[in-house]
Amino acid sequence: MKVYSLDWDDDDPVFDFKLIGFASSLVRDYDFVFYLNKNCRFNFSRIKDQEITEDGILYAFSAYRFYHLKTRQEIELISNYSFPQTIKENTGLFGETEVIKTLIPEHRSFNYFLKSDFLLDEEFYTILPNLESIREYQKISINSIKMKNLENLILPT
Repeated sequence: MKVYSLDWDDDDPVFDFKLIGFASSLVRDYDFVFYLNKNCRFNFSRIKDQEITEDGILYAFSAYRFYHLKTRQEIELISNYSFPQTIKENTGLFGETEVIKTLIPEHRSFNYFLKSDFLLDEEFYTILPNLESIREYQKISINSIKMKNLENLILPT
């Protein structure tokens, strides 16, 4: 089987996006999406999971997309933690181990990332501090993320 890889430049327009990290008490992705939809007037819907293969293991990260009419941009919400994968081991007391991968290891404290082409409207930023289920949120510089991990944020269309 042939394996192809993509070479990206640091200034490639595919990496021209804004990123906000969220730490939330809502650990189920669909609960968090419902919460954002209800409180921020979004209408996220589920899209194909972001899949990453590492060391022969396929990890899946939930992903959602919404078209924001005011700003005329697609906004994506991506889970920072994969669904648990069961790995069979030949050693140890237990024959199986559950493994969870982090999408962006540089920002482990965040459960979710909101990705947009440019900043959202001011109304969104005034609502955020009042949302009780969001413990922390932060605008993240994409320069603080390794190139290999930045590629994980490029979702299939």
